[in-house]
Amino acid sequence: MLQNSRKMNAFEEIVAGLLRQEGYWTIVGYKVNLSKAKKVELGKPSLPRPEIDILAYQVAQNLLLWVECKSYLDSRGVTIAPFRDKNDKGAERYKVFTRPDYRIIVTEELVKQVVATQMALPNPTVKYCLVAGRIATDSDRKELHQYFEEQDWLLYDDKWIRQRLEKASAGSYEDDIAVIVAKLFSR
Repeated sequence: MLQNSRKMNAFEEIVAGLLRQEGYWTIVGYKVNLSKAKKVELGKPSLPRPEIDILAYQVAQNLLLWVECKSYLDSRGVTIAPFRDKNDKGAERYKVFTRPDYRIIVTEELVKQVVATQMALPNPTVKYCLVAGRIATDSDRKELHQYFEEQDWLLYDDKWIRQRLEKASAGSYEDDIAVIVAKLFSR
């Protein structure tokens, strides 16, 4: 089977489309350049360039969103455990949320990079966002929302996705994956 040379992440593309509907510009798979010294500072001298699932920017608020996407549609879903216990085996999957050193260093370099390339205005506010297609239990959902609110992070769950898809389905036609999916399932 032939593969497209461009990596396609369907869930990320749908979420990016929903964010565009909210007034953000988006880049899926944005890579941040880190110097060798910064990699050493993180304790990972051979770390490849960190990749952000979706980088979203809203000019009016000078707001930069670092969006991590976890669809987990055919699995148990996101749980609170990796966020509460940094030694949990799943914590590394959420390193922007579970490793403050990683978050701080990569964010500093991200801001320098987007400002230097004129992708963002100087001194953008950076917010961290997790988009979860599935959360394991109602208890996990409640605890995750509470924890993210305490940290001043954003958690967009399946309910958020559903609401945005419904909104997109009511709008006019656009050649955008999120809009097309929304319209297909609303008819």
